[in-house]
Amino acid sequence: MSNKCPKCGAKLSPFYLKPTCPKCQTNIMQYGFEERIENDRIKAEKEWEQFDNFLLGIKKSSIGSLVAIIRLVSFFLPIAALLIPVYKVNTSSVNLISIIKNIISDSSSVFSDTAMLLCFISFASVILLSLPCAIISLFSYTKNGFKRNVIFSALQIIVFVALSVAAFVNGASIHIGFIAVILLQILPVFLHVLHKNSLRRTEINE
Repeated sequence: MSNKCPKCGAKLSPFYLKPTCPKCQTNIMQYGFEERIENDRIKAEKEWEQFDNFLLGIKKSSIGSLVAIIRLVSFFLPIAALLIPVYKVNTSSVNLISIIKNIISDSSSVFSDTAMLLCFISFASVILLSLPCAIISLFSYTKNGFKRNVIFSALQIIVFVALSVAAFVNGASIHIGFIAVILLQILPVFLHVLHKNSLRRTEINE
């Protein structure tokens, strides 16, 4: 219990246990109760409004428009392109399925061959970076959302190209799937721009 009456400010003994103030007879425990309830209600409404805006922003960034839906799907298209022959190593075509089969049947054929190993790592980079790119895109509605989207998409492209170049230096060569992966990694960048313009138009109309 406070050492002062919340209404009149009368000093109370630390051992004063009665519910009412001896000076103004105010119920110390219930004083301001309605005000506290109202403050809690206003606070809860603000928190719910913030959460509601968060969900609305996620919806706009993911499925709020046709561009948003296409963009969300586009993050995983490079993974599908890995099913096409991406490289050639020792005259053999290499795609995601073939390299997984090699690892299962004879892992040394992949991990002891530098070119094959780099091909495998480049595939892994495409798969592992696609999910973060998709997750980051959900926050496109935030202040720096567009910049983050472009940075992550550019990072995915740079990593894949760098690993591919390293594979080429060690004996691998380009196959049609390589071009498909690059083009499908560039696609989200254009969709980021379209989505940004779409969000602007929506804000103006609102």
